[in-house]
Amino acid sequence: MGNVIKSANTPMKTTYYFFALLISTSFFSQTKLIAFKSHSGNTDHFNSAVSENLFDANFSNLGIPPQSFVDVKLDSVIILNEEESVLVTRSSSKFLIDGNKREWDKNREVIHYPVLFSKKNIDSVKTILKRNYNFINDMDSVAVVKFDKENKTYKEIKSVQPKKDKEKSEKTPRGLLLGILMISGASGLYSWKRNKKNNEK
Repeated sequence: MGNVIKSANTPMKTTYYFFALLISTSFFSQTKLIAFKSHSGNTDHFNSAVSENLFDANFSNLGIPPQSFVDVKLDSVIILNEEESVLVTRSSSKFLIDGNKREWDKNREVIHYPVLFSKKNIDSVKTILKRNYNFINDMDSVAVVKFDKENKTYKEIKSVQPKKDKEKSEKTPRGLLLGILMISGASGLYSWKRNKKNNEK
């Protein structure tokens, strides 16, 4: 009798197991949008799904983690020695929630073997910073300082300003004018003496 009841319950258990398995797989299944992208769905179908706003397609990021966008300002470059320099920066979130004030976090980044950051070529350093980096402030306002280990002090390194020599174009008119005045004065003096001699005769 016990064997008969046991065999009768077996199909029922199998049915329960089948339904339990079916329900559990639905819990772990992907959303339509993620499944669509995962299995290389047709682009035309995907475009129509997005344009018609099916299954909240426009609000989905397909599981990509939120990205952080920041603005970075370069305050100064500290040259420690020939092999190390420090970039002193401030960073803040690019997008702010309404009502929040912008807060700037101070950062320091050590750069090893910075051939670029040499006290001999400050102008070219600033030119490269403008061209290759995305700092939001003007690179001409960035202070470049050299750290003196012995005195524990910082000395600002300024750009070498070329000496303003007088151009040749400025010198030539002055010299030419002086020469004309001398020639005209000499010829006038000669004419005056000649006329004086003729009048005496």
